Amino acid sequence: MRAENSNLIYVCDPVMGDNGKMYVPESLLPIFRDEIIPLANIITPNQYELELIVERPITSISDAISAINVIHDLGVETVVLSSTNLGSESVLLAFASTVHGKERKVYKIEIPRLPASFTGTGDLFAALFLAWTSKTHDIQVALENTVATMQAVLKRTYIYARKVIDGDNLTVASLELKLIQSKNDIESPTPSIVAELIEV
Repeated sequence: MRAENSNLIYVCDPVMGDNGKMYVPESLLPIFRDEIIPLANIITPNQYELELIVERPITSISDAISAINVIHDLGVETVVLSSTNLGSESVLLAFASTVHGKERKVYKIEIPRLPASFTGTGDLFAALFLAWTSKTHDIQVALENTVATMQAVLKRTYIYARKVIDGDNLTVASLELKLIQSKNDIESPTPSIVAELIEV
């Protein structure tokens, strides 16, 4: 495809697992790491997936940056660590790093946690980040807009689930992402969380 279009942008969301559990056979890990990921312009793993790829735990921000550097060394220009447990009980941390020649920028953003587990958030994050990166060519704006839309969609989904389910046992069906209802937030997000440029 790149032979036909040298401007092709390939985003890889390496869906391998989350929360310490793999979704795919372990035998696929070397294929992701050695064959698929080096083809990508942008990669959007979660913390567990990045740990699998770099074969080391991530327990601090410096660990996260070191792991991101490993991916850059594979030739990937932009690495977005879409969620980590490096924040607090109320906040997730995410990171976006890009390399253009000798120029390097790394941003950190704090994402408020919601008391529920959602399905499809990685897909939505990757799609939004690609759209905003393509539109703005600015990873800070792309990250802030992506997080703004994610928060709007997840809050709307959570509020709906609480209305239809009694008690705290929210079901997967009740937590199906309210994308159609969030059309305005997808098209015109209103970011309230600023991504912080960090020194590396």
